[in-house]
Amino acid sequence: MARARVRGIGQSLFLMVDIKSLSSNQRFAMNVLVPSLYLFPLVFAYIGPKNFGFGYDGLVYAGLAVSAVGTTLWILSILTLGHSLAVLPGTDRLVTRGVYRYLRHPIYIGIILTLGGLFLACGSTICLIYVFVVVVPLNIFRARAEEVVLQEQLGEAYQQYRAGTFF
Repeated sequence: MARARVRGIGQSLFLMVDIKSLSSNQRFAMNVLVPSLYLFPLVFAYIGPKNFGFGYDGLVYAGLAVSAVGTTLWILSILTLGHSLAVLPGTDRLVTRGVYRYLRHPIYIGIILTLGGLFLACGSTICLIYVFVVVVPLNIFRARAEEVVLQEQLGEAYQQYRAGTFF
């Protein structure tokens, strides 16, 4: 069983569990569970009723544009991370090239923009609510968890990087 860690209020489950003490099955479960939280609203939007742009054609195009920016940011971030990409926090090196030169968590921003844009375009109120109630807080919590782990692992190098970048 994972050893509990006590952290400040507002920290995620990732911070309350010592990642290193997770078994391979537990790590696998986390690696499947977290991404599925992003997939769930996509499935719902696909099979659910649609009210494209909430009746406004301009919102369809705006939503698709936001989603395209988010998807581009998400893909560029993944490509930049390469082998450093992981669902659970932790690394042995700091990636500071590409979009990471400006943003510490561009994947999370890309996910939010992609999902928010798609759900705006297809006019899904319930999915937009899901983005703001589940996806945004999940990504903030994940970012905080990563920051704690990276600060512990990389020390001053991460602190300097953090000072020069946005979320």
